[in-house]
Amino acid sequence: MKKPLYLSDVLAAKNKAAADEAIRWAKADAKQASFKVAADLNPAIGALITAKGVKYYAYINGQYTEGSVDALTAALSA
Repeated sequence: MKKPLYLSDVLAAKNKAAADEAIRWAKADAKQASFKVAADLNPAIGALITAKGVKYYAYINGQYTEGSVDALTAALSA
């Protein structure tokens, strides 16, 4: 990497790095926004949005259980 000689070179490199970072975050936010969380969730069911999708959890019988909305709702009502 060549050593910058002027302050303007340093500021341009810093601005480019900030713009690249903003683009990376915008892409990640757009990907997560594409995941939809079920609207009719039981209040005891939590949704976790990750890079791979949406996972649903509920605290059932003393442990956290992962599963579909229907399966967790049935287990909570039983």
